Amino acid sequence: MTLPTSIETHTSEPRSPRVGVFVCDCGKAIAGVVDAEALRREATRLPGVVYATREDYPCSKGGLARLQRAIAEHELDRVLIAGCAPRLVEKLFQATVQRADLDPSYVNVVNIREQVAMVHAEKPTAALQKAIGTVAMGVARLAASTAAPAQNGRVVRTALVIGSGLSGLTVALALAEGGIRVIVIERSDNLGGGVTDVQARTREQTAAKAQAALAHELIETLLNAHILEVSGHPGDYEVKIEHGDQVLSLACGAIIASNSAQPKGLDIARWFDRSRVRTQAEFEGELDHATEPGKNLGPKDIVMVFCAEGSQLERCSRVCCNLGIHQAIRAKELNPSANVTILFRELYVGGIGEAYEAELARSRKLGVTFFRYRQDLPPVIGDQTVDVLDPLTGEPLRLPFDRVVLTMPLVPQADSRALAMLLGLPQDEAGFLAEPRLRLRPGRYVDAGIYVLGSAQQPADSAEALFQAYLTSARAARFINQERITIETPVASIDPGLCTGCGNCAQVCPTLAIRLKKRDGVLSLSAVEVLRCLGCGNCVVVCPVKAIALPGWDDLETPAQISAALDTWGDGGPKVLALACEWSAYGAADMAGVQRIPYPANVRLIRMNCSARFDSYHILWAFLNGADGVLLGACPPGECHYGLGNLYARERIEKLRAELAAHGVNPCRLRLEFLTVDDGLKFARAAADFVTELEKEGAG
Repeated sequence: MTLPTSIETHTSEPRSPRVGVFVCDCGKAIAGVVDAEALRREATRLPGVVYATREDYPCSKGGLARLQRAIAEHELDRVLIAGCAPRLVEKLFQATVQRADLDPSYVNVVNIREQVAMVHAEKPTAALQKAIGTVAMGVARLAASTAAPAQNGRVVRTALVIGSGLSGLTVALALAEGGIRVIVIERSDNLGGGVTDVQARTREQTAAKAQAALAHELIETLLNAHILEVSGHPGDYEVKIEHGDQVLSLACGAIIASNSAQPKGLDIARWFDRSRVRTQAEFEGELDHATEPGKNLGPKDIVMVFCAEGSQLERCSRVCCNLGIHQAIRAKELNPSANVTILFRELYVGGIGEAYEAELARSRKLGVTFFRYRQDLPPVIGDQTVDVLDPLTGEPLRLPFDRVVLTMPLVPQADSRALAMLLGLPQDEAGFLAEPRLRLRPGRYVDAGIYVLGSAQQPADSAEALFQAYLTSARAARFINQERITIETPVASIDPGLCTGCGNCAQVCPTLAIRLKKRDGVLSLSAVEVLRCLGCGNCVVVCPVKAIALPGWDDLETPAQISAALDTWGDGGPKVLALACEWSAYGAADMAGVQRIPYPANVRLIRMNCSARFDSYHILWAFLNGADGVLLGACPPGECHYGLGNLYARERIEKLRAELAAHGVNPCRLRLEFLTVDDGLKFARAAADFVTELEKEGAG
């Protein structure tokens, strides 16, 4: 592969990049194993390198000052630091070169301490050869690099709250008190009227907050409204809302989803005498009616069946038991002579504080009977009795009833799936919304400004709903009070001259950062909302015409590193390239060095931003240029920092292995390993086992 002679596009006569290499001795940690002077001499022979030096500690105050002077004196426009783990010092060197008027994208740190000296201490000759290859790969990457311009966006000081439950109204009031304009949209025709929570205390609190919200000058309410479309980026979303017979377009900085959960209705396939069998929500209405003047609670024999729905075997709604116990207390208070029996499979008394435990003790003191039933033999409701088997004696019991109360699970509102798609939010197995808690990616993460709380994500009682609301209001206020959002790390960009509008990229983007936009006279083309882009690179891989670039991880830099590694390999053993996700396998390789766990020195690592960026073209390029094996290291399923990148990687590698086999290439030359960032032992074993397998197959 021919490396580009220049990436400068703003001058009429571009020149080749001038690269400076700084080899760190790191005391004896590196220089005690690797011949640092020989490494420096070899670095001067690499294409584009105009200056190479050794430093005891380039990260020291004096070392950083000398780095800045060297950039000026030698007119360096690329800097390579051969030292320790990038995650330890990369930010420091980026800030340093920036003070020397060099774009921070043009500094690269390669690890010759943990990944060379520490792990190959017993083989200094092999360690030197690997260090030479590692530096050559770093220089090749720099020569092919393009700058990643900073991305900026405004923040609109308006919040959109979806739903008018207790948590949503609490957030709205808290933000409005902080001077932030709030728009509350509610599907029903009454603020707080769509709340289906059966707890009386929650309904009372919701009603009070609804009145306060209606009176607040910074809160606008839209009833009979729902979201049609969400576009834009964090801090500046454009939301289209259907309000009555109008379609409104609103700009907001943050979106808070606080839809309430609702009790599941009785299955029409199950026959009950509905005059005497009620759901928990219906029974709450009876209790409220019985407290009116001149009324009394009619039923004397009340049987409550907790977990009356089969789906509750797999998922607990968390608030049903507490509510049932509270209803039992109310029934006994209204009619002390009533016989109240609670049939339960498991009893969950949770919540904040000890209030629910106190209610449990109080109910037993009032004479409420608690009776456990077996999971495989649930209660059977007959015409006059509820039949249940005593799990202790094995004897059947018949409980007469005037009223049976069935506890049904709480489920998401009917529009939850549509809302999840509009906001780009995942859903759990029950359909509740989930707010992605992607792990911190230093310098690469922008808060989406989309928050989920209350029963929109899981059933919650009033205390928990309030706690979440105050926490979310603080997070949202901090986000909205930013003047601007700025990110300085690479994001995807699409060349409109190459894009064919196939839409593959939009389908795999984990944050909905890519959308198809109509253009006059041509096909719909893809466009990137840069502040929503996480830079995973999934879109780059699936683009059939390679119209998408990701600075730092594009289709020049990775092949350039592969070529440099294979050109400087030397003799001995199979040539193994390891494409390592920096959040898992690359860190695991660092850990192997820290723990001094050796593995074959003929394994060269290329740091990748995510396993989503594992590209079949890069792997084939490695094989075509002499690699005997390619080892891919990714995060375990469910732990990808970018969502599903590792699952996409697994699917692609399985297909590529099948293609290799179909064309007569041994698929054992390609291996995917799932690794955690702290498992140096597993990385070392995987690398050693892979080399051994290749040797058995005759590679190298």
